[in-house]
Amino acid sequence: MVCAVLLSGCSSGVLGSGSDLTVVIGVDGPLTGKLADLGLGIRNSAELAINKANAKNTVPGVKFVLDAKDDEADEQAAKANGEAFVADPRVMGVVGPLTSSGAIAMAPGLSQADLAEVSPSNTSPALTWGADYRANGKKRQYATYYRTVTTDAVQGPLLAKYAHNRLHAGRAAVISDTKAYGSNLAAEFATAFEEVGGKVVYRTTVKPGTTDFTKIASLVAAQDPDIVYYGGEHPEGGPLSAALKAAGVKAPLAGGDGLHTDGYIKAAGGASNGDFASQPGISVEGLASAFSYLDAYRAAGYKEEPGPFGPYGYDSTWALIQAVGKARQADPELSGAALRKAVADAMQNVSFFGVTGDVSFDEFGDTHNQVASIYKVANGTWTAIVPFGRLRDF
Repeated sequence: MVCAVLLSGCSSGVLGSGSDLTVVIGVDGPLTGKLADLGLGIRNSAELAINKANAKNTVPGVKFVLDAKDDEADEQAAKANGEAFVADPRVMGVVGPLTSSGAIAMAPGLSQADLAEVSPSNTSPALTWGADYRANGKKRQYATYYRTVTTDAVQGPLLAKYAHNRLHAGRAAVISDTKAYGSNLAAEFATAFEEVGGKVVYRTTVKPGTTDFTKIASLVAAQDPDIVYYGGEHPEGGPLSAALKAAGVKAPLAGGDGLHTDGYIKAAGGASNGDFASQPGISVEGLASAFSYLDAYRAAGYKEEPGPFGPYGYDSTWALIQAVGKARQADPELSGAALRKAVADAMQNVSFFGVTGDVSFDEFGDTHNQVASIYKVANGTWTAIVPFGRLRDF
């Protein structure tokens, strides 16, 4: 990788030194561990956006540099990485983290430091609306936090309505892990499923890292559900699907974006066929706007697939690049803390047509693009069956 793009191995420039201003964009996510395939897809996509901005001189007088940090999908590591980004005066924005738990740990420190954060994957509504939004209404939580994907308040109910109205499922077993993402997503699904006339006949939680689901599968089988919903991630979701099918459960397993990975299919094996997953945002495979991105990703020779969040990682990075451009256009002499604050302020008015469609943000920091998609495993491959879905569609 060239020095103009990657922070490691480059000379330690100072803001404002040399002919160009060095602006660092941080990326936080799991670059190792069980969720590394998702984190690496985001990192690689951020690098593509930075390479393009530098090659095209998108922001005159600015050289963008990537600083990717590994949090191994651990919230405390994400918090520490956030503190490191804050401490580097060259960092003008952060892409990530992957997980909602990581963002809950990282966002307060970044917001206090006026450091813009754009996540391509966080789906917990609490990050933008507050944990008690149902009782007390929506209230913005962090002035510098934004995201390019929709939330569990869309993808959970979307799949619940699809299951009840299209699959004619009347009985659901709902299982979740204990993380912020999984527990909230399962709650959104369960609430919506009962609101449309379904019945939740079984409800339980599992600890992250659980590998033996034999007992739970037996209890689920006894309830004879029409669908099993899992709020969590693929390292547990895949073995759960396999255990359910082995116990004689004929109902498909469904979940959110945490299951929509190749890792889920590998972990579940043949049991994954017929299972469902929602994905916040639109299915980009058929989008003309995504063709050049996908071509560039393949041409770059990355070992990892872009994954479901790579396109959103690209657009999240480009949103930060656009904000830097707006801030510099308003005052070309800005640097350091003043530029950081100006970039954070400019994020609210960023608007462009990106890989994933229209990219802009509402008063809470959420994307205006409130859509989700639904996928089904067929012959060992995820296939989009609802590439563009809104709640009103079901």
